Amino acid sequence: MGPSAAPGILTVEGVVAFVLALFMLYRYGNLRKQNPLVTGTTLLIWFLSYFIVFLLPIDVTSAFYHNCLDNVLCINDTDPNGTYCCTDYGCLGTPTQDKFCSESCHKSASFICEQPLKIMWNIIYWLFAAFSWVILPLAQSYVLASYFSIRKKIFRALIENAIVYITLLVIFTIIFVYMLAKDIVTILDLPVVIATACNTWGLLIVTVLLGYGLVEVPRSFFYASRRKYSLQHNYFKAAKLYGDLSEARDNLREIKDRVKSLSQDVRYNDHRRKYVDRLIAKFPEEMRQDFDQGQDDFEDFHRGDSDVSSMSSLDSLLGKTIKAVRLTHRKQLEWEELTERLLDLEDTVTNAKSSERVFKSSVRKPMHRYLEPIVPILEWYWKVWFRDYVYLGISIVLALLSVTIVWSESTFGIPIGDNDDKHLSVVANLVYHGHRNNKYAIVEVVSIVTVAYLSWCAYYTVFKIKVFNLYYLSSHHSTDDYSLLFSSMLLSRLALPICLNYLYMINVVQLNMHDDNVPTTAFTKVTGEPGLIPWLTGGFYIYYPILIFVLCIATLFKLGTRIMSLLGFESFLGEDEFSIDFIDEGKTLMKRERRVQERNISCGIKRSWYDQSTLEEYTSNSPELQRRLEQLRHAKRKPLASDHSPLTGFLDKAKGFTSKQKAKLIAAKYRHGSGSRDDPDGDDIRLLSVNNASSNGGDSDTETSRQTKTGSGRPGSTHRGIFDDV
Repeated sequence: MGPSAAPGILTVEGVVAFVLALFMLYRYGNLRKQNPLVTGTTLLIWFLSYFIVFLLPIDVTSAFYHNCLDNVLCINDTDPNGTYCCTDYGCLGTPTQDKFCSESCHKSASFICEQPLKIMWNIIYWLFAAFSWVILPLAQSYVLASYFSIRKKIFRALIENAIVYITLLVIFTIIFVYMLAKDIVTILDLPVVIATACNTWGLLIVTVLLGYGLVEVPRSFFYASRRKYSLQHNYFKAAKLYGDLSEARDNLREIKDRVKSLSQDVRYNDHRRKYVDRLIAKFPEEMRQDFDQGQDDFEDFHRGDSDVSSMSSLDSLLGKTIKAVRLTHRKQLEWEELTERLLDLEDTVTNAKSSERVFKSSVRKPMHRYLEPIVPILEWYWKVWFRDYVYLGISIVLALLSVTIVWSESTFGIPIGDNDDKHLSVVANLVYHGHRNNKYAIVEVVSIVTVAYLSWCAYYTVFKIKVFNLYYLSSHHSTDDYSLLFSSMLLSRLALPICLNYLYMINVVQLNMHDDNVPTTAFTKVTGEPGLIPWLTGGFYIYYPILIFVLCIATLFKLGTRIMSLLGFESFLGEDEFSIDFIDEGKTLMKRERRVQERNISCGIKRSWYDQSTLEEYTSNSPELQRRLEQLRHAKRKPLASDHSPLTGFLDKAKGFTSKQKAKLIAAKYRHGSGSRDDPDGDDIRLLSVNNASSNGGDSDTETSRQTKTGSGRPGSTHRGIFDDV
């Protein structure tokens, strides 16, 4: 393969990175409903974060080739001692240099000249700098500011970020003045010092993330291969999440009542009406019909009953509403994902005891007739026989890779004997072995695998972060715009430090300014050489990998979880008495959830904001409905009309229900009934979905029609643009 193959290789790798970023954005976001600015920004940041995984190995192999050329001596009759004449041969070679240069150094197939690499790294570096430190922080502060006025929101965003920037500037100025006084640097070294400070801060964050991810990624696959442990752990999380979801819904209901009271007091001719309407628009689509729009003509005066009178009070109520809606939305998404995973685990355990070798589930809709004969059989073999062993094998491979990386991190820069080309670092030895034997494919493969795994471990921790109950990435096309922006900001701050960490690991960064034997990449020439500051190169950059080792040991033995448990926080530790109580409650919750989903499927009801517990009440107390449900289980269902609710149709035809109003009264009576945690099979316990139409006097037909039009059954799934008020 000739040198001309480099552009083609880079293009293919760029396409792979773009497809991967687009797939992840499709999985976590909603491309049709989310704001186009958010979509474009997130796609750009994610694409660049994946692209550098392929770009950095090319830079490393090119740096080795340039380093080889820099050390070739051209000997001739006029100069018997020889001169270094191959420095510019890589890109500007002449025929007179071929005799010495081409035979001494072998060029890799993906070689790219230093100048194009510098251009690409400059573009990536400054894009990341602009988005991570200016654009995304301002956008986040703007959308989180609880003000109706655009001017106030912009001012708030500027003030919040100015405080951060001024604090960092003061700290940096003190350090820089100290270094000037000690003659460590000059004023001309200011850009390099700034880049080094940013790299140091990024390395510190990457160290913390890798200390968790290098252990947790392999362990997550190992736990997934153990069905019993996975069931118990998920039961524990279900019981814990149920309480959080109930609390979030109660809080949202209280705020809704307060806004509803305000909407009744503020009439259409009040100057505050437009703010109240914008406040109502923050609630999910299913809740907005319960508010009074203040359009009644018979009451054109202000009663003054509301406790919200000033703009500051309205702004405060807006902030509470946004936080409550987002928290409830996030908890609902977590609950749906957890119940789906738990019900699948329960079905797997049940099917493992079956001799039919056909996967059966009571909470799954019927498949297409062409798929039904073969898919359940393949699913049974995969979930019952192969999946656990595949996950176990993956966990072993990833565990070995994590051990190799931790060892290489802790021993980088330590040579074996007097040979600078042999190190205790396993990854560095593989890279230098490929370089000495002109096998640059080994260098690129090792670099891609290592950088990709480092990025996976760091990004895994980022995607698992749940900051202040505000940011959560859901893999069911339900992540909101704010969480996508937050993840983009973190990735843009982590991508370059991960690259720098890998270069330290393979010893291709000049910690000593006079060490000319170490290859220099275009990446380090753009981001700054760390050798300028001695106390960093001789201290932090040498010993920070030890922190990764310490954090990995702490994560391996779950020290953080054990400390949190001792402090009284709910933590899963296995078979202790506290965990067993939560596991039992989780089992009870899943029994009810399965019963509700089975009846919804039997009735042909799409899971939505319907009160599933009310449906249980109707079916358990009405023999006529029970008989009709049994008929439906054995009869072929016809397609349901989009403008008619199945629940309403059954209630209208049921014996004893002469009108919809009576059904609503029964639902209201049921809703205020008390449930017992000790009654696992009782149908009188309220479940997790809330029928707003029944509890607030709305029409079920209207509610069903709206949900059919919106095409989403998730609470708060209507994605409004975050800049709609501009």
